Amino acid sequence: MDKLKKIEAFSEKYRNLLTSETLAFRESGSWGKVRQDWWLALIFFFDRAFYQGRNDKISSYFEQATIKAMGSVLTGASSEERLSSLKTLSHWLDPEKWRSQGNPLWDAFCKKYDIDEGKKSGTGRERDREMVLSSLSFIVNHCDNCNILEHSIQHIQNGEIITLSDELHNIVSVGDKIASFFLRDTVFVYNLETYLKPEDYYYVLPVDTWVRKVADKLGIEANAKAIAIACQQNGVSPIKFDQGAWYLGSHSFSELLDML
Repeated sequence: MDKLKKIEAFSEKYRNLLTSETLAFRESGSWGKVRQDWWLALIFFFDRAFYQGRNDKISSYFEQATIKAMGSVLTGASSEERLSSLKTLSHWLDPEKWRSQGNPLWDAFCKKYDIDEGKKSGTGRERDREMVLSSLSFIVNHCDNCNILEHSIQHIQNGEIITLSDELHNIVSVGDKIASFFLRDTVFVYNLETYLKPEDYYYVLPVDTWVRKVADKLGIEANAKAIAIACQQNGVSPIKFDQGAWYLGSHSFSELLDML
């Protein structure tokens, strides 16, 4: 279907958004550096996990404040020093201790921080704080060198994306949408699509309002399995279609103006 291929082409505009709006990339200037640094890898994950259906600007404020909160507790000029601090404080990552008096991590997440343009912001709702602590617990207990991105890439390359998806679901507030959002962009950025089996696409295609509307317009059932099958039958990358559909839906007005 020609329309599928045209929508797939919008994934290149999505790629441009990744480089301009992803905090992890903006801090490093290199996707290679993001992969190699556990701190940047965690921010890459938060670049997706904080976006849970609310206003994107508000989500960005919460994420930026959280990164500053972590930096205030995980001290050190380098990621290696911050990693050492994290391991020293790892006993506070037990869920039963999250709200304990004296937990420096929870205390830091309850404050407000200066972010872009001199604004002050908190780190979000209580559930956001739990998500961050749960994420820190996950990388300490499951990821070599606490690198969630490298851990994920290795699982994808080993054909273990189902196991990886299940692991991510154990992080507080990480459901199907957030897990697939993170996995999709990891596969896309690091050119891992050749490692995916046909059934693996069901775990890497977030279906939000925009993707659902585009799929409905094309007569495709709006779920990951149906979208993956339709794309594969027409020689289209399901991942690029998913990104392109989101971009087209969310930027349709600006795209229309560009065509005038």
